[in-house]
Amino acid sequence: MTFFLRLLGTAIGAVTLYAQNPLAVAADPFGGTFQNEQMKLELARKGQEYTGMILLGGQSLPVKAKATAGTLAGTFESQGQSYSFQAKRSGSQLTLTTDGATHVLDRAGTAVAAVAVTPPSVVVGEWRSPNSVVRVNADGTATIGAKSHRWTVDGNVITFSGDGEPIRLPFEMAGNTWTWKFPDRQLVLTRVVAGASPISTGGILGQWQGPNGVAQFNPDGTATVGGLVYRYSQTGDQLTLQGADGTFTATVRIEAETMSWVVNGKTLGFQRATTTGAPGGIMVELVGKWCQATNLNNSSGSYSRSACITLLANGSFKYASDFGATGQVAGGAYGTSSDSNDAGTWTATPTSISSNSKKTGVRTFRLEKRNHAKTGDPMIVLDGAEFTTAFLKAPWR
Repeated sequence: MTFFLRLLGTAIGAVTLYAQNPLAVAADPFGGTFQNEQMKLELARKGQEYTGMILLGGQSLPVKAKATAGTLAGTFESQGQSYSFQAKRSGSQLTLTTDGATHVLDRAGTAVAAVAVTPPSVVVGEWRSPNSVVRVNADGTATIGAKSHRWTVDGNVITFSGDGEPIRLPFEMAGNTWTWKFPDRQLVLTRVVAGASPISTGGILGQWQGPNGVAQFNPDGTATVGGLVYRYSQTGDQLTLQGADGTFTATVRIEAETMSWVVNGKTLGFQRATTTGAPGGIMVELVGKWCQATNLNNSSGSYSRSACITLLANGSFKYASDFGATGQVAGGAYGTSSDSNDAGTWTATPTSISSNSKKTGVRTFRLEKRNHAKTGDPMIVLDGAEFTTAFLKAPWR
């Protein structure tokens, strides 16, 4: 009996030594479902690799990724093109970044901390976006530009209906600033406050030619003066500009198409610019990076050219292009390259884009919106030159 007890004890000891505590198995940080109001990410793990799907705006985008040192790196496909991304976990949240855009997702089923709920009455009023006026009425009706809608608010989501399918927009409210959150961008609206100095196309908004260059005032409260970006506010005849180089206050007087500033006893004169194709504004759907590229290879050499226009929401733009060619000629090999850069301000209408650049001054281009014939990616066409989005954007409709 003693022998069998010792044998049983040895067996139990062996099991205790080699069995694995099921609670000690490391949790999978990336497998499962993560989502927010705009998108859902579903991932399944096999070894260190993951496959799955991003569900965004009715699209299903295949995903392949691999986890290394706590970071998930991979690609997803959209309309035949591949885009890279990275993701990291922090608590129950997963932060996904791609081409400069950041998306914060919560693990499905995770209790989300309570957020401040906006009372529906707070959205009632008149609001200005970069290219239209939004009026939200207490009777449940609204107008966006010239179109009529009905609206409801549920928490921090407003739903507009009455012009096609209902549109649900998550939003944030901070004082007189109302931010709508689209899947690929944000739109900032500013409340029109009764009694405040009116901001309209007949007031300070638009482009002015001054003694030191162009001044551009946008409806979203940003301005570009002498190539520098500011935030501005206007109370009566007092204009305040806040930027990286400080805060400035001017006494402003506008008469017809002329404007004067009095700053520290000095008067500056401005003339409203009329050669930019106005009326125009910052059209949010055009904000982004747009590129064209040409690559040719044949028996005599190679040729490549790329050009990118970055249209920023603050009304400024950047342009960069480069050219290179190599090959063989009778005297031997040759090679050449060059690059060009420009910057300035821009405005747009549905049919034109106007720029005021450091190199070329004021120019207006015919604007068309097209989708790429092969990939379906949206393009802007400026005087016949096609530029395709460099970031993930939904096709034009």
